[in-house]
Amino acid sequence: MTQSLQLKKDFLQKLLGDYCAKIDWIWIGEHSRRRVTFQIDGTNHLGFFTEKTHNLVEIEKDSSIEKEISALISPLKNFLKTQEQNLYTQAAVTLFDSGLDVVFTLIREPNSSQIQKLINFSKEQNLNISYKIKDSVTPVFLVRRNQIFLSDFKIDLNSDVFLQATKSGLDSIIKIIRNAITKPIHVADIYAGFGAYSFAIHDLVKSVCAFEGDKKMIDLLNKNAGANDLGKIKGEVRDIFSSPVPARELKKFDLIIINPPRNGASPQVLEISKSAVKNLIYVSCNPESFKRDVKILIDAGFVIKNLTAIDQFYATKHLELVAIFAGSPPARG
Repeated sequence: MTQSLQLKKDFLQKLLGDYCAKIDWIWIGEHSRRRVTFQIDGTNHLGFFTEKTHNLVEIEKDSSIEKEISALISPLKNFLKTQEQNLYTQAAVTLFDSGLDVVFTLIREPNSSQIQKLINFSKEQNLNISYKIKDSVTPVFLVRRNQIFLSDFKIDLNSDVFLQATKSGLDSIIKIIRNAITKPIHVADIYAGFGAYSFAIHDLVKSVCAFEGDKKMIDLLNKNAGANDLGKIKGEVRDIFSSPVPARELKKFDLIIINPPRNGASPQVLEISKSAVKNLIYVSCNPESFKRDVKILIDAGFVIKNLTAIDQFYATKHLELVAIFAGSPPARG
């Protein structure tokens, strides 16, 4: 084991050792990241800014990203040489299961000539292209649907949808969740996004109620559920941080899956701690906020049955965690 991997193990054991003596590890190596956002400077050079500066470091390749994305770096740089300066600021490249997708961030609306160049580049490289101004994404030319493949389904997605950092990481999380379900049950999928976990367990459950604050994600979830004739999966828009699913509503579920953003989910975890639910799977991308939420659960009578760390952020300090909780918390509302 390299020194950096050992440092990650030592860090996590020190942070969470009081709550879980044994931590399982899944190591995901180089050429695994399926999304990267390249920065573009005012003279159309492509690379990454050094930390807390606007000093661009040009790149020729990146060992952390999927090889298909890395192979696109040179064509991207050549394309940008033909473009107006001070128009492009970023290029977000995603490798969906169906193929490559690029979203350029622009300062202003492109003219007809610039649109045609984007279309030509899309056709030449066989990739989907959109542009983004502020928070609005406009498709330019789509050679295929953006999809990921879950179970026996092809799930249609938007270009800017949140995805787990690596395909292997998502597959590992899904395997852990599926192995924890031993009989048909009713599931709450909280912070569900577009419903990756909901779709991945459809054959093991009686029903899934997916809660998510982003209406676009719930619209995607419900659309894909309908397209695949999955009436057992229902999505509901809810601002989970300010209006968490209350304990009285949680009592109808046998299992809760929760995958919050980096700041954790303390308001929702407090409701879970007051509910009669005995089974919880918590997926976290931030060990620090996870520790804070774990204390709430432990104090309420939960225990960690299994904790897996997934090192899917190659060459960074970040980790993904998947914890399976069980317990008999008091029903207080």
